[in-house]
Amino acid sequence: MNIYGILIGIGVVLGIELIKRNSNIFTYKDITLILISSLLGARILFLLHNIPEINSGTVIPYAVWDGGLAFFGGLIGLLISTYLISKKKFLNYFKLTDSILLFLPLIQAIGRLGNFFNYELYGKPTSMYWGIYIPQEYREPPYLDYTHFHPVFLYESVLNLFTFVILISIKKRFKTEGFITGIYLISYSLIRLLMNTLRIDKEYFLMFETSDLLSALFLISGILIILNSMKKDSIKNRLAKFFSRVVTLSLILFAIISITLNINLSLGYEFLFVLLTVVIPLLTIVLFKVFGITSDFNVTKRQERPKLFIVMAISFLLALLLSFKTGDMRLITIYTTLNLSFVLGFIITLLWKVSFHMIWSILSLFFILYLWQIPSLYLLCLLIPLIGWSRLQLKRHTLKQVIGGGLLTLLCILLVLTFLKF
Repeated sequence: MNIYGILIGIGVVLGIELIKRNSNIFTYKDITLILISSLLGARILFLLHNIPEINSGTVIPYAVWDGGLAFFGGLIGLLISTYLISKKKFLNYFKLTDSILLFLPLIQAIGRLGNFFNYELYGKPTSMYWGIYIPQEYREPPYLDYTHFHPVFLYESVLNLFTFVILISIKKRFKTEGFITGIYLISYSLIRLLMNTLRIDKEYFLMFETSDLLSALFLISGILIILNSMKKDSIKNRLAKFFSRVVTLSLILFAIISITLNINLSLGYEFLFVLLTVVIPLLTIVLFKVFGITSDFNVTKRQERPKLFIVMAISFLLALLLSFKTGDMRLITIYTTLNLSFVLGFIITLLWKVSFHMIWSILSLFFILYLWQIPSLYLLCLLIPLIGWSRLQLKRHTLKQVIGGGLLTLLCILLVLTFLKF
């Protein structure tokens, strides 16, 4: 067994003993299930990254001893097996995850040091005095002429150790179940996103760097877990109102600005689009409230929405026809998506209430990403689950209504981009 395997083994054994001493929930049978699930998850994700290598025979699927584990796959396996144990023992899921994730950063900190002996998990070339020497046979093809690289494994090890110290220090102060889990997920996701700016061994799925994508998903999961673990509803409601109102309106405003800056139109056309897309819908909402047609500006009652939506639908349709007149395919794409989402949402509203906060926020985000084409802006996607949570916390929608609004909009975007070929 190489030194890397020995260090991982030491980390795992130490972690198991600490978990057992800290909590009497887990039996060795439970821990064995968690370890097997983590190993399978880590191996499966690695294999998904290396399908061409499997086909060519370079990577043998069952040869775990030759290396090839993806941490996020292991984390997913851990969380799934822990969920099964919680159901079997009728225990709170987060009580179990808190007990495990409290010590996971320590296991990671020890295991990461093993990467040094395998000459792996190093970063971009550096002239810093702490840069590590990598023999030429272990260097990536674009960096054969460089000798010293960032010790990313060491950075991550130190940051994980720091996370462990933080979790231990807050364990006694915050007793709410799920708090440790949320902090860990947030902390490691941020560590991984930071380290990925230096790493050169990256894997991609649908044009997204896999660990960046998973880091974002775990980051938002951690935030939502923390929000739900808060005991004071007053604080949660304030945060919910912020995401529901300020963040949603900011996305809509950003989308309008993006259209204005990225699509060159005459002043007359710009005035008409603003009038049809912004002024008339907002004015309609205000007038309907003033004359008592709707009971509030949010139009929370489903029965009040159809009359309002008819006026808005006509206005958006005129904007779509105007976009065809301009001949700008980006504008046509935007207004086709807007109209399709709104009309389908309107039809659904006749029978069932759906979250238009989700529709507007996802549409706005799509317009922003579509027009700017800047990868860093994809981080704005993290706001969507928070907006969805805010609607649940404020009791404006059920989970099905929030998910329904999101899926409806994503379906419309997919239809326009795939089948209409704009």
